[in-house]
Amino acid sequence: MKTLRLLHECSRQTLFSSISRALASAATSTQLHKLHSLIITLGLHHSVVFSAKLIAKYAHFRDPTSSFSVFRLASPSNNVYLWNSIIRALTHNGLFSEALSLYSETQRIRLQPDTYTFPSVINACAGLLDFEMAKSVHDRVWEMGFSSDLYIGNALIDMYCRFNDLDKARKVFEEMPLRDVVSWNSLISGYNANGYWNEALEIYYRFRNLGVVPDSYTMSSVLRACGGLGSVEEGDIIHGLIEKIGIKTDVIVSNGLLSMYCKFNGLVDGRRIFDKMVLRDAVSWNTMICGYSQVGLYEESIKLFMEMVNQFKPDLLTITSILQACGHLGDLEFGKYVHDYMITSGYECDITASNILINMYAKCGNLLASQEVFSGMKCKDSVSWNSMINVYIQNGSFDEAMKLFKMMKTDVKPDSVTYVMLLSMSTQLGDLDLGKELHCDLAKMGFNSNIVVSNTLVDMYAKCGEMGDSLKVFENMKARDIITWNTIIASCVHSEDCNLGLRMISRMRTEGVTPDMATMLSILPVCSLLAAKRQGKEIHGCIFKLGLESDVPVGNVLIEVYSKCGSLRNSFQVFKLMKTKDVVTWTALISACGMYGEGKKAVRSFGEMEAAGIVPDHVAFVAIIFACSHSGLVEEGLNYFHRMKKDYKIEPRIEHYACVVDLLSRSGLLDKAEDFILSMPLKPDSSIWGALLSACRMSGDTEIAERVSERIIELNPDDTGYYVLVSNVYAALGKWDQVRSIRKSIKTRGLKKDPGCSWMEIQNKVYVFGTGTKFFEQFEEVNKLLGILAGLMAKEGYIANLQFVLHDIDEDEKRDILCGHSERLAIAFGLLNTKPGTPLQVMKNLRVCEDCHTVTKYISKIVQRELLVRDANRFHVFKDGACSCGDYW
Repeated sequence: MKTLRLLHECSRQTLFSSISRALASAATSTQLHKLHSLIITLGLHHSVVFSAKLIAKYAHFRDPTSSFSVFRLASPSNNVYLWNSIIRALTHNGLFSEALSLYSETQRIRLQPDTYTFPSVINACAGLLDFEMAKSVHDRVWEMGFSSDLYIGNALIDMYCRFNDLDKARKVFEEMPLRDVVSWNSLISGYNANGYWNEALEIYYRFRNLGVVPDSYTMSSVLRACGGLGSVEEGDIIHGLIEKIGIKTDVIVSNGLLSMYCKFNGLVDGRRIFDKMVLRDAVSWNTMICGYSQVGLYEESIKLFMEMVNQFKPDLLTITSILQACGHLGDLEFGKYVHDYMITSGYECDITASNILINMYAKCGNLLASQEVFSGMKCKDSVSWNSMINVYIQNGSFDEAMKLFKMMKTDVKPDSVTYVMLLSMSTQLGDLDLGKELHCDLAKMGFNSNIVVSNTLVDMYAKCGEMGDSLKVFENMKARDIITWNTIIASCVHSEDCNLGLRMISRMRTEGVTPDMATMLSILPVCSLLAAKRQGKEIHGCIFKLGLESDVPVGNVLIEVYSKCGSLRNSFQVFKLMKTKDVVTWTALISACGMYGEGKKAVRSFGEMEAAGIVPDHVAFVAIIFACSHSGLVEEGLNYFHRMKKDYKIEPRIEHYACVVDLLSRSGLLDKAEDFILSMPLKPDSSIWGALLSACRMSGDTEIAERVSERIIELNPDDTGYYVLVSNVYAALGKWDQVRSIRKSIKTRGLKKDPGCSWMEIQNKVYVFGTGTKFFEQFEEVNKLLGILAGLMAKEGYIANLQFVLHDIDEDEKRDILCGHSERLAIAFGLLNTKPGTPLQVMKNLRVCEDCHTVTKYISKIVQRELLVRDANRFHVFKDGACSCGDYW
């Protein structure tokens, strides 16, 4: 009997062992079901051990329902092992609420949990983000004295990290008597997930100092921290350690390296790692494809995608990245291919993917396809509506955009992005009424405090001509960023209130906001317009302090500022200090030389530009022909005009023809200029005929002048300047009936002649003088000085050229008018208020007349001063009775 019993026990142990092994090795749910049936047949289904194994195995095969059935059949009233098994199984399958319900049930039946219960329960709390339950569970851990348990501690660290409560996670970590690599990894990962890259590295270095060997999860987390910090040096050190400890083949580590190098824009290193990877997963491909796309290497991104499709099925993230690349490239054909691939491969196009498709088709110019994607969406979010509205705006379909906006209001609530787009549209259209209507809407919806919306409103009101409303929005803003300041400064420039623009930049700096490159590019043109040399130099100093002097656009504007402020020498100095020069840089310098009549310097600079390998564009040719025109270099100017098409295949535009006409006309070759105009392949406009007419007036060629005047009147231009020029020609010819007719036409059409004015800066203050102005300080002294100068000039042989007084009045009145020209008032005022011998600089908004040009030459000789006058065309440097322009202006 004893032998039989021993044999029976031995047979039973063998059976148990065999079933256990079979359960462990079951590879499919079908095999598991067969084993489960055998266990029931053998009457072993009440076995705690087999029930626990079945619960775990069903959970592994994602069948929590079967796990729960096994648990209930086992009748586990007081067996904590089985309760732990089912709680673990439910948590593993993401059924966190059910897992916590079972934990609560154990509390009701007063079943005492053990150390194996809590890790799963804590994970379920983390999964649900159930703060209250988590606190209760943590308190229970303390009560039962389990706080020193390694696995419970690791679970608590992970849970608090998921709650973004890193202080508590750190507290649990620091209080643990024992830690393993999981403890360190959990905290490092938690810091990473919340963007605390420095803290993550700090924990890593503590970990290394203790001599603990990191695993693949440690290294992937640390690599992420290096990428987040942009710490290339740290990243290289970590990479070296990975190579040393031999875990570089691990796909998680390799993906971490790929991600890090992509964040460093180190695509070459990233691709080298990618190509050496033995195993790649979806993350590997996505990281590399998105990496190429993020740095603008869209063709490489698409090429890699085609490789991926042949080896590995891409996920939706990869596909959307490629669609964005197609949009950037404007590659409609490939974009359509990817869209078709999505459809045939059965991808479910979510809202995000659909929104990307809308934008991709729009960027590729297929508005109809964008509409089809939008219309086919079952569910749309605000991004969907905004994307489609933006498509219409970008295509100039403004009415359609407004219709869609009204439809949007019936489906989803418009957000701040919607209003920013529509406000920008009203700015484009110059539609103030629409802008005000949108402003009322967004005020009702509470978007007034949104800084982006307010910035857009500031811009909209200024560009719609309501600078007062623009300033009102600006002053009412509770918070302002750098864009706010740049917008208001640009608005001041747009509204031609340059002094306000300069005051704004001073206020900006007073309020502690540091200007950026955009600020400088906005304010520097103000200095050009005002010829405010002092402010220009101050801003230049600020540029040096901010380290922006190496930015090519800033250098380009500085060249222009100094040239327009009367300092060609400083323009050259800025040019020489620039390490990088583009075609705009060279063009700015050539243009500056032209303004000063330095035609030979302009020609030399153009040759140096070509020698440096910079290809001139159409603007560069305008600048060089203009420079030749203002220096009498006729042959050189014509040569450049012919070289445009011959050497650079640039088709001449109307502005190039205008420059050639000006070139010939200024040199007195009026017949050639007229023949050139009549032979042009383009229809000559007012600017072409105006250039010739201006020269005719100066030369006194009345025959051509009358013909050209008739041409300009036929063209009916909107620019008042051309009518004034024609009127002046008729006035010079004494044809006062025609003069009155033209002046009446100007008034009837609502056109206004810009009044002549000049201005100058003395001791940081700008003084402005209008033609004929009598109400300014020191008028009597100025008038007296002009009288004295007139007497001295008469002794030198000066005779007033009365043909430049274009009114039907007697000669004495004409002389009085000439004496009241704005530049003469400015020069006299400057002579009275500056030290003898110092140079004077005067700015004028119109072209200087011939008589004033002659007078200024005489004055420079009499007072022995250098007089720098900038008119609408160029600079004139008067010295010792001569002008730098050589009378070419």
